[in-house]
Amino acid sequence: MSTTTGLIGEYIAAAVVLSLGWRVSLAQQDKVDLVAWKDDEYIRIQVKAAKMSLEKGRRTPSYHFQIGSGCKTKTVPNERDYDILCCVGYDHRKALFLPVQQVQQKSKRLSPQLFDAPKAELHSFNKALATVRANRDG
Repeated sequence: MSTTTGLIGEYIAAAVVLSLGWRVSLAQQDKVDLVAWKDDEYIRIQVKAAKMSLEKGRRTPSYHFQIGSGCKTKTVPNERDYDILCCVGYDHRKALFLPVQQVQQKSKRLSPQLFDAPKAELHSFNKALATVRANRDG
């Protein structure tokens, strides 16, 4: 994926987080693209953007996100890397959020219909945030 697509994804994600009442800053770090905060709470967000594509052997187009990190050997992320994964559907200009604890693979396919669901951004963000909070509280 081009650097431009990734950067557009980061700006879409930042706009969504801002619209949900959080402050946000783009971060130039490995594995963390955005830092969001509200009151005294901070969360680290990794953004992945994908364009819709029809892959060989599939009947319908989907978004395919490359989540693993590392140059030669990809690894699955964990809580030390970031708190929330934000998957941006480039063609929909929308975002879905997952807590890093639910990211168990190096790539993920998402149906375009998931991005069409009413309030999908709000619901996925709140659900991811609840999981992050629960893990922090022990």
